[in-house]
Amino acid sequence: MKSKIVSLICMVIALASCEHKELCYHHPHTTTIRVEFDWTNAPEASPEGMCVFFYSTEDGSVQRFDFSGTTGGEIDIAVGTYNVLCYNNDTEGVLFTGTDAFDTHAGYTREGSIFESIYGSANSSARVDDSGERVVICPDMMWGCSASTVNITESGISYVCIPVQDKDKVEVNNTEQVITLYPAELICTYTYEVLNVNNLSYATQMCGSIAGMAPSMIFSTEELGEECVTLPFESVSDGVSKITGKFYTFGNNESNSEPHKFILYFWISDGSKYYYTFDVSEQVDQAPDKRHVHIVIDNIDLPQPITNGSGFKPSVDEWQSQEEDIVM
Repeated sequence: MKSKIVSLICMVIALASCEHKELCYHHPHTTTIRVEFDWTNAPEASPEGMCVFFYSTEDGSVQRFDFSGTTGGEIDIAVGTYNVLCYNNDTEGVLFTGTDAFDTHAGYTREGSIFESIYGSANSSARVDDSGERVVICPDMMWGCSASTVNITESGISYVCIPVQDKDKVEVNNTEQVITLYPAELICTYTYEVLNVNNLSYATQMCGSIAGMAPSMIFSTEELGEECVTLPFESVSDGVSKITGKFYTFGNNESNSEPHKFILYFWISDGSKYYYTFDVSEQVDQAPDKRHVHIVIDNIDLPQPITNGSGFKPSVDEWQSQEEDIVM
């Protein structure tokens, strides 16, 4: 009798064990992997942190992981196949849309003012150009990259990535639980200098804008938005004859044919205001490095302020326009 009871107990245990294995089969296994960032493509980058998105190609779900600094760290994730996207998580001016899918995850910026760098967004209705484009603020610098067909198993990881910027994709097979991502600059840096500005010492304030720029970027493909927008930026004077500046942009969508009108705005000490318009399309479109564009403008004649009370003095609300050609 005792032997029959023992046999029955063993059968119950065996059945319970089989049931446990079947349940385990229906639930995905998780594994611990390490995410590493290799900064070969952006050695001067210094973000405060990075975020990485794992988009499952099996059920469409997305998981976000954030890391402090630039080295990465370990995460627990279900085995499976993913598309992966990463960028720095310390941006302030960039907004995000379409984040629920790898192919639509994009960045853009809010609407602003032509005189954003001087007045902030409070003077958003003021503008003097007739382009009709929306005015949006410049993005922050961003670094990021993507990896596709990321197959995570309990014995290793394989994926497709671009380890060297502007080179072909390569397939990586790693027997260790490590995925290495290679962030590069996603945002373009535009610098400019305006030389031989006469009477610059009389200017009390100044700023600038450029038209015909892209408003957004899809990060997985770095595809730029098709709309043309105008970006405002600050200007710095040396107080003698030179103006310089730098601003960030998603870039120039080469499928757009709208001109890149570069406008400089000046407030003069007698209360008059002038703006000078330049077509810098050639310098933008033919820049040897699309990520780093340098614009040069030569010779602006600012008027001397009226100091003796005679002559015509424009209203402080009236902008005086000057069209200028660029002599290269």
